[in-house]
Amino acid sequence: MNLRQSLSNYILPFLLAIWLVSFFSYLGWKPGFAYNAQRYFEIFLIGCLLCAGVTVQVSFHFGRFWAIASSVLLIMMLIVIWSAENNWPAVREGMQYLALFGAMLVVAKARQISGKESFDRAALMGVVVFCFGCSLIVFEGLLLSLSIGGVDQRIVFGAFINIRIFAELQFLTLFLLPAAHYQFTSSGWRLFTALTAVFWWGLLLYTGTRSALVALPFALIILAITARGQALGWFKVLGFQILGGACFYFLLRGIVANVLDESFWGGGVGGGMSFARSSTSGRLGMWYDSWSHFLESPWFGQGPGAFACFTDGLAAGPHNLFFQLLAEWGVLVTFTSFLLALLIFWGMVLRLRDRETSDSLQLSLFVTLVTAVAASMMQGMINSPLQQMLIVLVFGWAWHVFSQTRFVSQSNSSISNAQVLRFIGVVVFLSIVLWGTKKDLELQTELLVSPDGVVNLSYGPRFWADGHDHCPDWHERYSTRNQAESY
Repeated sequence: MNLRQSLSNYILPFLLAIWLVSFFSYLGWKPGFAYNAQRYFEIFLIGCLLCAGVTVQVSFHFGRFWAIASSVLLIMMLIVIWSAENNWPAVREGMQYLALFGAMLVVAKARQISGKESFDRAALMGVVVFCFGCSLIVFEGLLLSLSIGGVDQRIVFGAFINIRIFAELQFLTLFLLPAAHYQFTSSGWRLFTALTAVFWWGLLLYTGTRSALVALPFALIILAITARGQALGWFKVLGFQILGGACFYFLLRGIVANVLDESFWGGGVGGGMSFARSSTSGRLGMWYDSWSHFLESPWFGQGPGAFACFTDGLAAGPHNLFFQLLAEWGVLVTFTSFLLALLIFWGMVLRLRDRETSDSLQLSLFVTLVTAVAASMMQGMINSPLQQMLIVLVFGWAWHVFSQTRFVSQSNSSISNAQVLRFIGVVVFLSIVLWGTKKDLELQTELLVSPDGVVNLSYGPRFWADGHDHCPDWHERYSTRNQAESY
């Protein structure tokens, strides 16, 4: 065995050990603010995935067209970042997207190297357990809220910061549950999956998230048109899960009404929001602001992450991916991104239609991706840490499922020149991440902790718990407030 072959056996443990020690010794065990914990550990986990990507013995062939298109998009993104007035938020946002893309590719390669049967079973088990665990967290919040004589959604969904963030996690997992039903052969796991699906659909109705009325039916219609008769069995399983969830929702309403001694149909009994709300929750105003700022700088936008500084409100994003890209990245990046997304979508459609028999996993992943894109037109689907980790899993998973022939396992176990370049790139990238994270957390402590030790957070989830950490106007506001409190 030559030196390169022997070193390849130890490079991943070495990288992970260095990353673990560097991360926690430099940044500490946990961030100063509890609501930053998810983002903090997400950065650590993404770093672990990127380290794994250096050593995984799988290659992916983009093809000439996709290599050129991806390079063009990357160059345009770099130009936008370079031209941004507020440099670090732009760099941070660009690095975030690059890290998520790299992590998705690692997930896709992991399915290739571990075997699709083993990977699919483990991933679906993880999804079911995750959904069940989140359901228990909500039930715990509901019991706590009822114990003080009412239903307060800030308590019921407090673990997710916002009720919409909880619903967004559901958008990324609900349609994977029919695939889990088909994947599991044991009666125990099928029963557990059915129970989880009942809870999960019932709680979606409980949230009253209006974007579900658009995103979910739209995705199902697209699937029905695309897969045609191949999806009948999948739709049958989904129908039973939705029916069970509806029954559980009405049972939950009845229990809450009985405990609070209120009318079953009374307003607020459900504890969540109503589907019939007449307001837009400020979305039209945010979309108008995004469009106005796009017109001010149509080609290269105002800079990634800049929307948080446009508004005096708590929203750190416009709740619409299209308007966000236009306002922050400009028309060139937006047009190229959506064009490539349409080509990817059409490729998945052709892949589904080419199959003679239905594949429940393909159907589930396809409709989940459509749901995520549709929902992103009404709310921020890629903002919170849990959302992003689920996106890494689902999109990376779908990447391999729909492009298996482009992934090739490598038999050579020695270190290649490409791995050396990836190693250097990951080390530089993660070094910048550590430096930037340290500076961000120090700045947040400076801005948001008053002289008497009181913590003030807006809970805007664009990046850290406060999404406005690098906005000059917000700096001045917090500095003025802290100075006033010091006297």
